[in-house]
Amino acid sequence: MAKLNMSGVVFDKTSHSYSLYGNKLCGVTPIVKWVYPDTYKDIPQDILMKAAEHGSLIHSKCELYDNTGITDETCPQLVDYIRLKEENSLTTVCNEYLVDDGQNIASSIDVVFKGKGAKTFDLGDIKTTSSIHVPNVTLQLSIYAMLFERCNPGMKAGKLFVVWLPKAQYGEAKLMELERIPSDLCDAIIQAFLNKEDSTPFRDVLMGNTQVATEETLPAEFHDAEEEVIKIEETVKKLKEREEELRAGLLEVMKQKNVKSWKSDRLQLIRKEATVRVTVDSAKLKKTHPDIFAECQKVSNVKESLTIKIN
Repeated sequence: MAKLNMSGVVFDKTSHSYSLYGNKLCGVTPIVKWVYPDTYKDIPQDILMKAAEHGSLIHSKCELYDNTGITDETCPQLVDYIRLKEENSLTTVCNEYLVDDGQNIASSIDVVFKGKGAKTFDLGDIKTTSSIHVPNVTLQLSIYAMLFERCNPGMKAGKLFVVWLPKAQYGEAKLMELERIPSDLCDAIIQAFLNKEDSTPFRDVLMGNTQVATEETLPAEFHDAEEEVIKIEETVKKLKEREEELRAGLLEVMKQKNVKSWKSDRLQLIRKEATVRVTVDSAKLKKTHPDIFAECQKVSNVKESLTIKIN
């Protein structure tokens, strides 16, 4: 099995904070809370604190079992964890696996399981809450998956699991598989969070509240506009072709006469000699050096536009 890369991120358990080379990084939890701010709004803070303490205890018992085989029969959640792993043939590769984007975001994945294939790993998040907020944990694990793959070029995050270990009164423990959110959408969510934008558009998309644009037949009332657009596009195409012919012809004459430039009252022609252009293969850079790609990438807003194709 392929070996996972180790992140340079340092996690402080006391303050529950992440840092990389002295720079503080944001966790994934604040991003999820930004997208879904009302999830726990009606729950008193003291109850949330007790739930967090209970969750931390169960996490530590599961991690201890995975690393040492030590069990605690008095802890029903740990018994359920062991049972779920056995029933689903899950093999733990590591616990609390740190991932980051090299610049802004870091987090630790509760459990990395052996996946299907030497370079595929399934990711698990242990939850001990009274219920599972599926949209929240889906976003959480999808961001984990994106960061996991960036930290391990050539490897793949396979299945995404919630390992639900509730108290008996809330239901029966189970393994829940989630559908991954595409990485480009996760990227856009992270950038919007960092830019302190409104999270509503992303929440609408994730919750399916936005209307998906469909492909339909052009309405009859736009027939005149259709004809005019087609004529304009055809005219522009012919003009561009003629311009290229003129450019090629003038360039050839200037080369024959060894002229650097021609100038009139209305026009100037400048001949540029052949050269070599050096570009960066962004796809290769993102795959082989994700930290450098993340540090150097520039994000800008692109206005909505219309593409016209003549059949």
